[in-house]
Amino acid sequence: MTRSAEPTARVFFALLPPPAAQRVLGDLARDTARRAHGRPVPAGNIHLTLAFIGVWPIARMPMLLDVPLDVGGASMHIVLDELGAFRRAGIAWIGSSSPPKALLQLQSMLASALRNAGVAFDDVQPYRPHLTLARRCRGPYPQGATTPVAFDVDRFSLMGSETRAEGARYRELGHWPLRTGTRG
Repeated sequence: MTRSAEPTARVFFALLPPPAAQRVLGDLARDTARRAHGRPVPAGNIHLTLAFIGVWPIARMPMLLDVPLDVGGASMHIVLDELGAFRRAGIAWIGSSSPPKALLQLQSMLASALRNAGVAFDDVQPYRPHLTLARRCRGPYPQGATTPVAFDVDRFSLMGSETRAEGARYRELGHWPLRTGTRG
């Protein structure tokens, strides 16, 4: 008798742009993918990763949802104004030439909370906030300043990734508010 594998999900913590910014970023993703000979990320999947967990047992999801309860952070205004690439990975992205202090603090607090809870995650140092626009790019790769895309963020989310025939689809599994007031 064989035992079935425990059900799992691929998960990550992220900031989600509001719908208007997602539409603009979706247009930019299609244009970037065309120029870099890659595949655009669908507008609804564009996000800024805070911590990539990877495969996680569904039975342990309540524990993962408890990790951010003590993570405090401030709402923030994000300005994306710089295109770049991870050439070896074939990724084209957009980021900020000056990431908000509140973003870096939030990511650091979340990473610390995950470590304290014993949750393994992709702990790349130093943290380089970016939003992936295109995958499987062959070049030429985008590089340098671009027309800014700006938006406000007042919460962060735990996202699940479902693989389908047409590609990955992300869905929000939980979210936590960021306090209003000073934006950094």
